[in-house]
Amino acid sequence: MAGAALARRSARNARRCARGVVMTAPDLAGRRVFVFAKGFAPDEGGMQTYAAGVAHGYAALGASVTVFSQTSIGPRVFEADGLRLVDIGPGKSPLVIARLRAAVRREMRANGAPDFVHATTWRTAVIARLAGLAFAVTVHGREMARTQGLAAMVMRHVLARAERIVAVSHYTRRVLLVRFPELTERTVIAWNGCDSDPASACGPKDTDPPLVLTLCRIEPRKNVATAIGAVAACNSPAIRCHYIVAGRGPDLAKIRAQAERLSQGQAIRIAGFVSDDEMATLYHRAAIFLHPQIAVEQGRDFEGFGIAIADAMAAGCACIVGRDGGTPELVEDGVSGIVVDGHDGEEVGAALRMLLDDTERCRAIGTAARTRAARFTWDRHVRIALGTIPGD
Repeated sequence: MAGAALARRSARNARRCARGVVMTAPDLAGRRVFVFAKGFAPDEGGMQTYAAGVAHGYAALGASVTVFSQTSIGPRVFEADGLRLVDIGPGKSPLVIARLRAAVRREMRANGAPDFVHATTWRTAVIARLAGLAFAVTVHGREMARTQGLAAMVMRHVLARAERIVAVSHYTRRVLLVRFPELTERTVIAWNGCDSDPASACGPKDTDPPLVLTLCRIEPRKNVATAIGAVAACNSPAIRCHYIVAGRGPDLAKIRAQAERLSQGQAIRIAGFVSDDEMATLYHRAAIFLHPQIAVEQGRDFEGFGIAIADAMAAGCACIVGRDGGTPELVEDGVSGIVVDGHDGEEVGAALRMLLDDTERCRAIGTAARTRAARFTWDRHVRIALGTIPGD
């Protein structure tokens, strides 16, 4: 069953990654690409989504892609839609590193070295270093900013030996270079791709009452508590909405309790986990996407990009996003989204109230968001990682 689900998701990702690719012949035809990933489908999470995006991006350019990773249902070797997944199964470091290194060695003994290696985090880049392979590596946010002590020394060593460091936003690059200014020349910016196709996001939105959506991992930096408070404060006989929070995470029980306290009738629903199909339906129904994220842990835990926000934009949602981190780079404030101080609940509520009260402006922002989201493609992302086009 999990294999079938992964195959369906792989096919969907392959179609999405193909959009925006303009070429007379595959750029990487006959080339082999290794992707070293922290996690992969069917497990959920931002890193898993990112790994699938870049892997399918290289495959769409004609490469033969092998992903080395771990999931909760491994060990296994799985092939679908131009990808080969070598899954070592669950485990913890340093055993994971040793098992992944062994898997890479077996692959290289059987088929030779790859033409290109992309490590999706600095920790997975350790495998490339141990295997003696040149590599590009991505930095996202907290996995780089929170690292201290011996791990920080290893991270610095690995990043200093990367051929190219891909930062997912200007903000992420700035944070990285404050710590390691010597990496300036090799660090490029490549906004993440979008997992929704703007061309398919033309259906009607829920308007009576409007659907407001939050879809994320339920953890402190996502600031869902402030979002729920803003919705509860807005709901009145004059301004109504239906609010759905989808996702799982460490703060889920706390958020459920808050919603039960503040919910008026069925106005606020905590949906928990939703399937890919349910997720797509929610994006297409939602008029407003509410994501007032904040930086926590003295700024070390922040949102580097925000793939869920890009997906919502592609679906034509008017997005309210927090000012902290790299997320404000996704929108043009007041045109294709609204940027707020996520620490200020009243400001979040005022932005939400404005969109609920002005249907025409809400619709216009959603339309502009869909247009802007067309620039977020995995094709562009991997071409920047390859060094064939300039960074964002």
